[in-house]
Order: sequence, then C-alpha cells, then structure tokens
Amino acid sequence: MNSVLKLELIVGLFASFTMLAIVIWSIKKGDFDDSKRMMDGMLFDSEEDLQDAVNREKKQKALKEKKLKDIKNSKE
Repeated sequence: MNSVLKLELIVGLFASFTMLAIVIWSIKKGDFDDSKRMMDGMLFDSEEDLQDAVNREKKQKALKEKKLKDIKNSKE
C-alpha cells in the first residue's frame, strides 16, 4: 500500500508541474492577452494598414495556389 501512495504522489506532482509549465508557457506566448484591447486596436487601424493586410492575404493565397499547382504538375 505504501508503494501505491508513493506512485500517486510522484504522478500527481509530475502532472501538477506539467500543467504549471503549460500555463507559464501560454502566458509568455500571449494567449491570455486582453482581447478587448485587440478588438479596439482594429478600430484605430489606418486604411494603409488594412490594405497591407489585404495584400498580404492575397499573396499568401497566390503562393498556396502556386504550390498546389506545382504539386499537381510534379505528380503528372
């Protein structure tokens, strides 16, 4: 019975420290940033910023389509 308690203690401590590490990592990554601040930031974007974002999305879409075409052509 004593060995079972030791095993439970070890597993519990390991799980606790793992969860703590995940929370610290996500805080450092910015997952818990204030979402209202992010949404308010969109209200104050200039037209140039919005146009740059649209252009970036178009470039990404074009590159993705080109990559798909290249993959299809290489299979043939």
